[in-house]
Amino acid sequence: MASPKRMNADLPITEILARASAGDTAAIDGLIPRIYATLHRLAHRQRMHEQAHTLNTTALVHEAYLQLANKGDVSFADRAHLYAYMSQAMRHILVDHARRRRAQKRQAPELTEEPAGSDTLDVLAIDEAMRRLAGVDERLARVAELRLFADLSSPEISEVLGVNARTVERDWLKARTFLSACLTPG
Repeated sequence: MASPKRMNADLPITEILARASAGDTAAIDGLIPRIYATLHRLAHRQRMHEQAHTLNTTALVHEAYLQLANKGDVSFADRAHLYAYMSQAMRHILVDHARRRRAQKRQAPELTEEPAGSDTLDVLAIDEAMRRLAGVDERLARVAELRLFADLSSPEISEVLGVNARTVERDWLKARTFLSACLTPG
């Protein structure tokens, strides 16, 4: 008889998520190794927006996974929903980390300067722009979040949001324009 981990390796991710939602704890054990590389890629993508890389990619993946494991009662319809959830968790971890770091800088004397003229955007500026967009249109903000941080395609986003792919494309154009205006100096 095959071990539970071996059986999970043969199952599609969506089926493993369904088993996990039904209470099969062994299903999640088999899922994590299969999605780890994708989570690592998502974490790396999240960190690209960070000016000072103070939290490494692996630590970000592990913190997001710990948040998922501590929730316990979260269920996902498919892998797109799982990746959307995990990318959102990673973004929130980076924002919280940046806020703590900024608070520490205010309390301690400045020892080093950050590079001026960096092409990298401040994670807090991105978060503020995303909050402003959500205040204007929640769906546009969700499309932007799924595109930028979860690296989902238009068909995947349309599946997560329950709209057609053309609507996602239009929303993405509007969201990108709004965010660009918020993040452009001057």
